[in-house]
Amino acid sequence: MHLSNGTGILFPTLMYLANYKENDSLVTMYPTVNEEYRADPNNVVCYGVYGCFPITPPWTDERRPIALYPEKPSKINVRFPVFNKQTRSIPKFINLDDPDYLHQVGINPAGKIYFIAHGFLQSGKVKWIEQMVNRLLDQDQQGTATCVVVDWGGGSSPPYNQASANIRLVGAITANVIHLIYEELSLRNLDNVHMIGHSLGAHLSGYTGFYLQKDFGLKLGRITGMDPAELAFTETNPIVRLDTTDAKYVDVIHSDATPFVPKIGLGLYEPIGHLDFYPNGGFNQPGCEQTFWKRRDGSFISSMYQFFSCSHVRSVSFFIESIQTKCPFIAITCESYEKFLAGDCFECERDGHMCFTFGFNSFDSFRRMEHANQIVGNRDIQAYLMTGEGEPFCRTHYKVLIKVSDSEESVLHGGEVGRFHLSIYGHKGEHSDKMAFTKESELYEPGRNYTRVLAGAGVGKPRKITVSWEYNTSFLNPLTWRILNSPRVYIEYIIVQSLEYRTRILLCPSYNMPVTSNVDSLFTQDKCRFYPKPLETVLN
Repeated sequence: MHLSNGTGILFPTLMYLANYKENDSLVTMYPTVNEEYRADPNNVVCYGVYGCFPITPPWTDERRPIALYPEKPSKINVRFPVFNKQTRSIPKFINLDDPDYLHQVGINPAGKIYFIAHGFLQSGKVKWIEQMVNRLLDQDQQGTATCVVVDWGGGSSPPYNQASANIRLVGAITANVIHLIYEELSLRNLDNVHMIGHSLGAHLSGYTGFYLQKDFGLKLGRITGMDPAELAFTETNPIVRLDTTDAKYVDVIHSDATPFVPKIGLGLYEPIGHLDFYPNGGFNQPGCEQTFWKRRDGSFISSMYQFFSCSHVRSVSFFIESIQTKCPFIAITCESYEKFLAGDCFECERDGHMCFTFGFNSFDSFRRMEHANQIVGNRDIQAYLMTGEGEPFCRTHYKVLIKVSDSEESVLHGGEVGRFHLSIYGHKGEHSDKMAFTKESELYEPGRNYTRVLAGAGVGKPRKITVSWEYNTSFLNPLTWRILNSPRVYIEYIIVQSLEYRTRILLCPSYNMPVTSNVDSLFTQDKCRFYPKPLETVLN
């Protein structure tokens, strides 16, 4: 991807305005460096124990024509506040210059240690970090977990190219902090260290993993990348971005993976982890505005922020919800999102398709697959799922097959153009919201099968279903004209399959009764006793 100078200036400027309410970050002091090294790209800027930072290839190439040196550590002002179950409001800070003080900041070496890194134009005070810290500490039943925030707000300001360069140094500094913890607290390894980063923070996490191996011979247990930044990182050398070598397990959530030009996608689309999740296909998240000029509250800034960053930040919301939820949050591997929606990939451990728990608990399901020899080698694993428009985002997936009857009445009536809406009911009477079978009206013809994957609120194992028909007439479309007959569709049966509960049932309507416009028709298993063919034949 090549960007003009105009685009490179426009993006940071717009994002700066979108984040204009952001709080100032915390500050700290580190050694300085002589500015003269910036004049010649053939020189290398070095920052003492943190190492040297060249900008020769692959740091500069056709996809990142302008590479800068990291700014001075004192300018970036990175700090590391520590939070635990007892200390959530007023944290203590890790000081690399005072190793003895590390024993007083509240890190339990027996528990999980989470490092959380923000992205461009943010700081450690951003609201989602507070929410994530609280959720991570709440889910830890032993009360031994620690959260360390990587606050590099002093280096996350525009221009974007400079912030992209700064995360290299921040990654090296963070590696030194983790090594200090390893040494002072006598950790056996870093298996319990989990680094979580959003946008540029995802690649920062990758740099941390890289420097831990390069400088200390240590390997992070896990890195979670939440919509890793695309601009200056797409299709680059793995050393430039987050990749599978940076930790023992790397999982990635892609939520805004449209091309940056012209659709303004801020996240990477290419798979870069051991396991890459693509909720709703990885872009255009439900509930996010798709029209730039549509203003919810009359504010231009609010409208712009919603348009530019909603899908990008949604990866964070997904991950936070996945930390503590009773919803299964299941994703399944597939060749593409289109095939997933068509129902071609809907049975776990069948035809090479694997199911994984999405988000925070993904490693447990990944490890089970490894132990079952389902995962061989370093293959890219891409898994898909659907979510709702708002919290809670988790949904249950249903593969629905509608068989339009080829009975005499159905054939005489002919095809219909419209949309089905379905609600699925569980054994205790709970039901999903009404789910549209298709986004737009379609033609349904007698004798044909129509299959879609839908996502609705969880109801346990499906028991019955209601179906209604939405009919839209158009003067320009003769197929929608109804003069003598009312709109109706004769459905022979419906098969509902649940991904999460691994069940499949056959549901039938009242004998020879059509589904009509704006009226709910009930389909149950009991009514299938009148069906002339053996049920096993239909289901198989």
